[in-house]
Amino acid sequence: MRRTKLWVLVVLAQPCASMRVHTLRLSATQDGNALVLPRADGVRRSLSTTGSPAAFGGRSPPAKGWFDGSSIGGCVVRRFTDEMHGDRWMMWYAGRPQGFTEGVMPIATGCIGLAQSKDGLIWEKIAGDEAGGSCLAPNDDDWWWFDTTHVGVGDVHVMSNKMVQNNMGLYWMYFFGGDDREEVMGSSPPMVGAAMSIGVALSNDGLHWGRFEGEHASGAVLEPLDGQLFVGWPQVVLMSTDPDLYHMYFHALDRATGKFHIGLAKSTNGVNFEHAGYCLTPGSPATFDEGGVSARCVLRDPDDVTGWLMFYEAQNAQRRHSIGLARSSDGVVWNRVGNAPVFEPQEGSWDDGAVSRPCIVPLDDGSARLYYLGRALSQHESGAASQGIGVACSAGSDWTSWARVNPDAVL
Repeated sequence: MRRTKLWVLVVLAQPCASMRVHTLRLSATQDGNALVLPRADGVRRSLSTTGSPAAFGGRSPPAKGWFDGSSIGGCVVRRFTDEMHGDRWMMWYAGRPQGFTEGVMPIATGCIGLAQSKDGLIWEKIAGDEAGGSCLAPNDDDWWWFDTTHVGVGDVHVMSNKMVQNNMGLYWMYFFGGDDREEVMGSSPPMVGAAMSIGVALSNDGLHWGRFEGEHASGAVLEPLDGQLFVGWPQVVLMSTDPDLYHMYFHALDRATGKFHIGLAKSTNGVNFEHAGYCLTPGSPATFDEGGVSARCVLRDPDDVTGWLMFYEAQNAQRRHSIGLARSSDGVVWNRVGNAPVFEPQEGSWDDGAVSRPCIVPLDDGSARLYYLGRALSQHESGAASQGIGVACSAGSDWTSWARVNPDAVL
């Protein structure tokens, strides 16, 4: 029998009138315009109830600091529109605390947290009940599961289907994680947590999550095939409803080539997935994506109601990260758009080293926002974070042209 750990949290306490609440403004205050940066200290608020996710009160950081005190990873951004109360934006993102378990592969994963916004530009981090104030931490209840050393977020939806039914709809999180096995990744020494798999968690409010036990013995809904070191960074798209067909896009490290490939898995219920091969592989020599293709965002093509777009993270031969674009008529066969990235590092900017982990949010006027993970070429002398989450806006309905947004300039 499958086991779903799911709780409904109702908080009755009211914030103390004498408590001073600091609204966290998370745009960069120096060296350029990241929206969300690592921070180990500062006060964060909680959610009032599961039914009305309004932030209240103030919580001091744990003794070892917040879960994202060392580094920030990729994010998923969702916009919810309410005629009475206006927009509510939610961001789930990966973070790693200071003093994280030694030996775990050095990427910006560890725990998953939540931030909220009224406009998608100025964000407030929300304190969760998991380790370090996260909303989903490594699994310390089931030692045999796939996610005991680190986790990262792939995708989040609000939905109900024939597998998990709820009249109001539940938040579904597709996440990935690694266990305590050591694996060799390329020429690096053996690392813990490199053999990653993909899982599902469910929530009533987007902050308090319970893991759904997948069909694999590890609890995962998708594990790597022979010849793949890991599968991770999943995105799930409902391709049709008659019958139900879900596509999971992910990337894997292909052992034969030593490069990242984008894979496809299919499902009729959103939890039982079967591998369907690679749908995008590294480009030919001397191209911007010859070094590998990885994290991606798939969504409907606004210029073709039957078509699909894929914004994907690319690496060239020198491992320079940029973002490319591909199109598809069926979500299976993908063709690159042009021979150059649609978004790349900008010289002199805070993200001059790399741009990656794209997440696209369409807007009502036909434009879109691109949320991404940016990285500087080198650590700043002041000690400012070298990696954070940024945003760019399209040139109207032209989603091949993007301009970085300075959140300080909109106040």
